[in-house]
Amino acid sequence: MIMWRVTPIRTPASLAAVCLLLAAVSTAGSLQGQNRWMNSSELSFVRTGGNAVSSTLGIASTLTRSWERSDVKIEAGGIRTRTTRLARTAVGTPADYRLVEQSTTTTSVENYYARMRFDRRVSDRTAFFVQSGWTRNTFAGIRNRLVNVLGISTRWTESEALSLRTAYGFTHTVQQDVVPDPEWSDRFLGARVSCEFRLQVTDNSDWRSDLVLDGNGDDPRDVRADWTNSLSVAMNEHLGLKTSLRSTFDNRPALASVPLSSQLGEPAGEVLVPRKELDQVVTVALVVSF
Repeated sequence: MIMWRVTPIRTPASLAAVCLLLAAVSTAGSLQGQNRWMNSSELSFVRTGGNAVSSTLGIASTLTRSWERSDVKIEAGGIRTRTTRLARTAVGTPADYRLVEQSTTTTSVENYYARMRFDRRVSDRTAFFVQSGWTRNTFAGIRNRLVNVLGISTRWTESEALSLRTAYGFTHTVQQDVVPDPEWSDRFLGARVSCEFRLQVTDNSDWRSDLVLDGNGDDPRDVRADWTNSLSVAMNEHLGLKTSLRSTFDNRPALASVPLSSQLGEPAGEVLVPRKELDQVVTVALVVSF
């Protein structure tokens, strides 16, 4: 069972999320809806038993609606893996013994996100947007990350077979790491550039590629990238299969606390070392749309 717990971040930046919600609600009330809400949900589950015990659950949901000059997009999801390790010992003699088993269950993967975006079109191609997104990835060292974005997007082409949109804006980030970095500020302004590309491969399959680049205005070395490529195949009007590869890169990753031993093997405290820069997740999910 996945338990969701969001630690509130009391900062003026969090007001952007409230303003975003109010703007979407007020716009929805003032415009006559021409399209209904559209939802696409993904579910993936893998479980192994016997000599190796583990379970992985992934969920994701996207809710969208468009009006004459406005769009709202709400996304949320997560993935969690729990692994059970068995330790066996034998007590007795080689001819007469009994087995003693001890099991330890740990969480080896945990990644959650939620974001909301509101677009207001000023022309056929150009729109202003505001977005607020929250992320938790404890194994990458991120306990909470809240990013608010204000920017402009451009639709270069839009059809059933092909679509391409780019966006550029300013960001305000508030980040709480699992291991705080004493030399790094947890609040900073920055810039974001993103690209969304979709191509209809066949009559019932689409390929999507979404790339997001974030920069830190306080530290030019702190550059992050989030790139997701996916192939979706529709089985019927409401069901489909989706395979995706998500790669996240952080040029200045969060720190990890590592035990330090002396040359003689005696405990000598702890040291802070950077985590790996690149993380990748491959998922195969059942997609339900309505």
